[in-house]
Amino acid sequence: MNFKNEMDKGVAGAIANTENSNIISRTVEDAAGIAFGLAVAQGVNDKGCRIATTGDTDFVGVTVLDRTATDLINGKFVQYESARILEEGVIWVEVTADVKAGDAAAVDLATGKFNKAGAAMAGARFETSAASGGLAQLRLK
Repeated sequence: MNFKNEMDKGVAGAIANTENSNIISRTVEDAAGIAFGLAVAQGVNDKGCRIATTGDTDFVGVTVLDRTATDLINGKFVQYESARILEEGVIWVEVTADVKAGDAAAVDLATGKFNKAGAAMAGARFETSAASGGLAQLRLK
């Protein structure tokens, strides 16, 4: 019997492995909702969140794919929904520039996606390499 060296790639926002992880819940404040696999920042309200934008330097974490989300067809949490957010662990994310395993991760504040040249995300690094527009595993500590 033959087995693959690695599992097939996931989708943005999917937990990448079975290591310990820490997931919290926050209420989505963005009227347009927040897609899975994006960086989020503290919202206006207590325990609120919003997609990371220009000027953000402190991030809550990354939105986690949730099969019970209201707008699963479009792959996002809707406004006022409780979003699952990964604070620690490994998650699949889309990158906006080529990245290599071991690179420090940063947030592309125009999209909430990831690269290595945007706003630094403390304790985050890429576990796998990917070309721009592809998926990479991102480790959060």
